[in-house]
Amino acid sequence: MKITDVRTMLLRGPRMHNVGGGEGIATKLIIQVDTDAGLYGLGEADDFMGVREAIAYIREAVVGRDPLEIGPMVSEMLYGTLPPHPPGSRRDTPRSSHAFRPVLMCSPTATPTGPIVWGMSGVEIALCDLAGKICQTPVYNLLGGKYRDRVRVYLDRSSPDDVSNLDAWKRMGLQVVEDGFSHMKFDIDFAAPDYTEDVWNRSISLSHMNQIIERLSAVRQAVGWNIEICVDGHMHFNGTTAIQLAQELAPLKLTWFEDPTPITNPDSCADVRAKSPIPICVGEMFIAEHFRLFIDSHACDIIHPDVMFCGGLHEARKIADYAELNHMPMAMHGNGGSLATIAAAHVAAASRNFLGLEYHWIESTWIGEYVRREGMPLFTDGYITLPDTPGLGVELNRDVCERYLAPGEKML
Repeated sequence: MKITDVRTMLLRGPRMHNVGGGEGIATKLIIQVDTDAGLYGLGEADDFMGVREAIAYIREAVVGRDPLEIGPMVSEMLYGTLPPHPPGSRRDTPRSSHAFRPVLMCSPTATPTGPIVWGMSGVEIALCDLAGKICQTPVYNLLGGKYRDRVRVYLDRSSPDDVSNLDAWKRMGLQVVEDGFSHMKFDIDFAAPDYTEDVWNRSISLSHMNQIIERLSAVRQAVGWNIEICVDGHMHFNGTTAIQLAQELAPLKLTWFEDPTPITNPDSCADVRAKSPIPICVGEMFIAEHFRLFIDSHACDIIHPDVMFCGGLHEARKIADYAELNHMPMAMHGNGGSLATIAAAHVAAASRNFLGLEYHWIESTWIGEYVRREGMPLFTDGYITLPDTPGLGVELNRDVCERYLAPGEKML
């Protein structure tokens, strides 16, 4: 069996609750890997700058390959190979397409980060779906077997539209619980923008900090002490401010403080971790090497990979195992829609140290419906249940995809 094509389709529709409140637009990039046997796999990548260009490059490199060579294809795209390179590698010829200039000694961007790993992550998800269909087994079995039948989901709430209204904060927290979820997250940087004095400064004023504490305290008061709450700093704060925030937030018994400082400096994050009474969580944009660096530097308490950014499902499992060897739990960042969320759930099921899987789109129902699982909703009582269906167990909901197909796009 050989890969015959890698195709993409962009969906575009309303985002009913944006980061920081209000409404916006969401786009979702779906990937399909086709084979000469008629089987295909579905994946999802984020619609970041350069991702479709990366997928076009990956397509030229993998067409004609065995779809079960998942690890070698990922490694080749991210790190390259030694000369004389693997048999069948695409070489420069006078007739090479101008859109594809093969780079064999490293990634086509000379680094394993950025668009090439984001594009390859989506293709790898599709290859895993395809491999499960070929082998007639769920993807979680390809990843080592499942520890659990259902995967806990946490809802990213960011903030209410009216951040100054404490009742709005309480209602938002209570709605999560009423919808059957027991874990939620809020964005510190969007909790009190009405008190921001200097948009460039990584420090915040005492009045700004006090408002953040008051508003998040309202959520805790509303939902009680048995509901998990965590917060995200979006890499905005300096070490001193992050430590102050963590110490002030400690009475709320938060599950974690995510990305408190810029993520390029493990030493700064390690300093925050050493002085924070709240566990520090990092890694949504990391590949495996970044996680190794932060774990070895004692810069985090919880890792937070995203299957759309770390290299796909097998790389996420590798990351989970390294954390487990260091007695560290893994939560999973989730920037994707229903397809990527279900894919991540297969990793979560197959990882002993899993805590919770993020979902952003609970109000934007179309995002949870553009793939379907026969007879199964996306969530049940705050969890994703994984059946024994081969592959990821999903198919495109063609009615929803056609309704939200972006202008100029073609259906898969």
